Amino acid sequence: MELRWSRQMSVGNETLDSEHKNIFKLVNEVDRAIRSKNSSRFSETLKALDQATRKHFASETKIALAINYNFDHHHLEHQYILKEMLAIEKELAAYHGKWSESIAEHYFQFLSAWAIDHIDQDDMKMKALLETFPYDLKPEEPAS
Repeated sequence: MELRWSRQMSVGNETLDSEHKNIFKLVNEVDRAIRSKNSSRFSETLKALDQATRKHFASETKIALAINYNFDHHHLEHQYILKEMLAIEKELAAYHGKWSESIAEHYFQFLSAWAIDHIDQDDMKMKALLETFPYDLKPEEPAS
């Protein structure tokens, strides 16, 4: 089953919504790579998902700071997800593309549940505050 982003998942910020859409796309690509037992494609797409997730978490952190949102618990969730993604990569890499259907389903369920729950349970908490700012809010990069 493929993940699909819908307008109801909007958190009220263009950057975060765009990144959520990209994460959904990458979770679907990881799933296709696992199901096709293509270990090199799996590795590439999981790395892309990891990079997109890290970029997204950085964006969320900047936006939360810009709107004065308490981000402590949210940040802990980010650390947990990054740790779990690393564990998935190591575990599936050890199988060298010889994944069973149940393994493929397990990891797709984990990644898709994380992506949906991350929006639904974590990011939606910021929505009411985000909606008081322009949809295209992009915090300034700190001066170096």
